[in-house]
Amino acid sequence: MREDMVRTRTLREHFFRRFFDSDTLSLEAETQTTVIRALSTCAVPGLMVVFWLMPHNVNRPFWAVAADRYFFVLYSFVAMGMVATFEWEMLFPDRADFLILLPLPLRRGELFVAKGRALLIFLGLFLCAANLFATITFPALSTPKGGIYLYTVWAHFVAVAMAGSFAAMSMLAVAGISMCLLPLRWFRLISSVIQSLSITVLLLLMLLFPLASSHLPMLLESGAGVSRWIPPIWFLGLYEQLMLGGYAPAGCATLASIGMWATATAVIVAVAIYPMAWARQKKRALEGTLQTTGQRRSWMAALLHRTLLKRAQQRAIFHFIGQTMARNARYQIYLAIYAGVGLAMALCSVVTLKAGARSGAGLGLSNLGLHAALPLLLFWMVSGLRAAFAFPVDMRARWIFPISLPYPGSDAKAAKTWVLLCCGALTCTMLALLTAAGWGVRELAVQAIWGFGLSLLLVDLFFVGRTQIPFTRPRMPGRASLPIVFSLYAVVFPALVLSSMQVERSAETRIRVVLWIVAGIATAHVLLMGVDKLAQRGIIGGFPEDEEDDGPQTLGLFQ
Repeated sequence: MREDMVRTRTLREHFFRRFFDSDTLSLEAETQTTVIRALSTCAVPGLMVVFWLMPHNVNRPFWAVAADRYFFVLYSFVAMGMVATFEWEMLFPDRADFLILLPLPLRRGELFVAKGRALLIFLGLFLCAANLFATITFPALSTPKGGIYLYTVWAHFVAVAMAGSFAAMSMLAVAGISMCLLPLRWFRLISSVIQSLSITVLLLLMLLFPLASSHLPMLLESGAGVSRWIPPIWFLGLYEQLMLGGYAPAGCATLASIGMWATATAVIVAVAIYPMAWARQKKRALEGTLQTTGQRRSWMAALLHRTLLKRAQQRAIFHFIGQTMARNARYQIYLAIYAGVGLAMALCSVVTLKAGARSGAGLGLSNLGLHAALPLLLFWMVSGLRAAFAFPVDMRARWIFPISLPYPGSDAKAAKTWVLLCCGALTCTMLALLTAAGWGVRELAVQAIWGFGLSLLLVDLFFVGRTQIPFTRPRMPGRASLPIVFSLYAVVFPALVLSSMQVERSAETRIRVVLWIVAGIATAHVLLMGVDKLAQRGIIGGFPEDEEDDGPQTLGLFQ
């Protein structure tokens, strides 16, 4: 009996550790650091909002308090949805888990129970981290005079816990259904799309919080219409119904009922689909996947080999990047998250409300938002690819690179070529959408010039001084420069988008501005290339991941 308990605990700890430790991480101590960082990141926003509300809580009106409650419900919903989306591939055991653990002398169903418990512990920890501090402190501010603090705590806990549970279980159900119904090659593609769209929707809900909070009377009074399609509003209705009872806004009872039924349905579907998805994943792991022999050469690859990738080392690195991104689901998750952030911000910039003479208010496209969409998306694409390249694949196998490519510094620019091609595809897609939106030839020409030029400058900026081959350097926790990261996302990004809007609009009316744009892009590119060479030589700056380590024994063949 004791041996069974030890074995069960060991399996549970293994599966829990797998949520944070994957083949992209190489340091054993990094798992604990990642757990603490993740839980702290999830817990801080709610606590900080409570601290901000403290001096503003005197004689706070009813709808302002309702907006505060909506924030905590919304944050629980978004946080748990993001966690479940990010761990999409780890919600079920992967192929390595099945191949390694199934041959062991384990009882029937022992793996299933251990994975299920680890999953519940994982989701429960994040649900607790996202809401613990706010559940304790916010009711102390929002409990009405004559009210009972513990009852307010209970109402707050029920609302935020159900909101987070619905988001997590919904993503678990979607992942299970997708795994059961889709072939493996389609599942990888469609799952990336689902992840990206899920992140987009979750971030849109958070970014639209000011708009929704200003229209809470309309959303809660009716309990119908658009309110039925906004899940966080369901749980706000539950919150108000628990707090006010019969004095709650008229639509709260209906919304609370929808929220409870939706949560129960999500839990039932997730629990029912999980064993079937488990069996499907197990079958795939044991049977393996069909691999086609030979390498297909496309006309684009042949063109790149004759132009941008003339050296064999450059071609090897370029195709290594593409194949790694295609076969490793973890990198696809990172790109889906960054793509979701960019899409959410772009939609918030582009979509606006317009008044119509007959139909009243409706959705429309903002001209300023359309000018900001391309630089916004390009920034998040390059940023996402740069972050993905910084995560290693397998540190035990990187010995092959110093032997095959003893001087990788001059050949690592193949990574820039890979990113530039992605930016070019995004720019062409955006031009096609703007053409469909009715833009003229001059506006499209300015967008094309600015898009391709901005892609070049962003790649130069994000990859300045980088000489290492992607996926081959160890990830060092705590070595990132927080001031640089803060300046990049809080200063450079807003300045880039705002200045891009002004430059594009000026260039559409004055041709000389276009000439200044071309000259400025060329000058900045030459300057960044000079800085890049100085950084590679160590004359200026330096990067933690570029530190040299002891290479493999090459018997003196490479000096």
